[in-house]
Amino acid sequence: SRMEMIDCGPDNLLYRWKGSDTEALPALLLAHQDVVPASDATQWRFPPFASTVAEGYVWGRGSFDAKGQLIAICESAEALLAQGFTPRRTWYIAFGCDEETRGTEGAARISAHLERQGIRFSFVLDEGGVVADRFIAGIDRPIAVVGIAEKGDAHIRLTCTKGGGHSSTPDNPAAPAILGRAMWRLESKRPRPRMTRPVRLMLHTLGRHVPFPIAFLFLNLWLTKPLVQYAFSRNPTLGALVRSTCTVTMAQGSEAPNVVPTMASAVANIRLLPDEGAEDMLGWMRKRIGDNRIVLTIEHNSRRSKPSRIDGPEFGLLSGTITRVFPDAITVPYLMTGGTDALWYEPLSDCVFRFTPVRMDNGELKRMHGTDERLSLENLEKAMRFYMALLHEDQ
Repeated sequence: SRMEMIDCGPDNLLYRWKGSDTEALPALLLAHQDVVPASDATQWRFPPFASTVAEGYVWGRGSFDAKGQLIAICESAEALLAQGFTPRRTWYIAFGCDEETRGTEGAARISAHLERQGIRFSFVLDEGGVVADRFIAGIDRPIAVVGIAEKGDAHIRLTCTKGGGHSSTPDNPAAPAILGRAMWRLESKRPRPRMTRPVRLMLHTLGRHVPFPIAFLFLNLWLTKPLVQYAFSRNPTLGALVRSTCTVTMAQGSEAPNVVPTMASAVANIRLLPDEGAEDMLGWMRKRIGDNRIVLTIEHNSRRSKPSRIDGPEFGLLSGTITRVFPDAITVPYLMTGGTDALWYEPLSDCVFRFTPVRMDNGELKRMHGTDERLSLENLEKAMRFYMALLHEDQ
């Protein structure tokens, strides 16, 4: 048994591991090679690109997002190959090069290549939710959250143009102040909450495994939905599950202390519920800002994600493998609030899942894209055990 490497661009890695059952649909494992920068390198305990192993952790940018997953897939495949293991179905393994920038040379290129070959997958597994400790207050057991869809990503530019000049004779309010008011109005109120299918499925599944009265709240949304939405809204992580979000970034104006700029601009980063579009948010923004001096332009709008099926054997296989490696965890479907490479593969399968097989609390998760990103050696071992178990369970 060996793997075949498929050429799919200079910076991508794509492998095919032929199975014994040529009739079975293949499956696909994903991770990405690229990482975000570490502009705060001087504040790290260990240099962000030194891959230091200390205190039971691998420290460094990308150790969790997503090199840990990539290494675990490689190590488990190599261990099984060394044992002479042949999988039942054929497996593909794809590591793209530009997930963090939503580029078109990584997963976009690989998925297009596979689509041209007419390949469809029984299921796809990418990075995503984790086995989360203290995910929801009042639930003691860890919850394995498996993303079955992801929120859309859009960028809407806000621009204000007004005569500038010298700061000694200002015509206030200047463009940055007008823009600042608009930015404040956007962030001081949130779009209305809504329950999408992935979140309803999450709550229904949780409701069957948690104590009363939480079970009552989650299993009777026809009555309790406003209360659940209010409770979720008090927590930024849970609040993002029930509404589209808007936050302002990349604000720009004058480049000198004594120059009043003629134009000021900023970008609103929008994360959309799967069944909402950038145009819906554009209307909400115009209403909130209430100032026609602010011009709004959609600069980027990702494709909408469609929720995957969880009623077939594919989700059952994944759930069973999670239980084997994390016996005390409750496995639930989930809406990913961030973007992943998995979005590119949705046309190739009805079952595109987003799950990272590690156990973490919110404090550890906050290190992703932040200072002192790390992954414990224990979690690396669990991730390797997970992928080996997944291939064994599929026999």
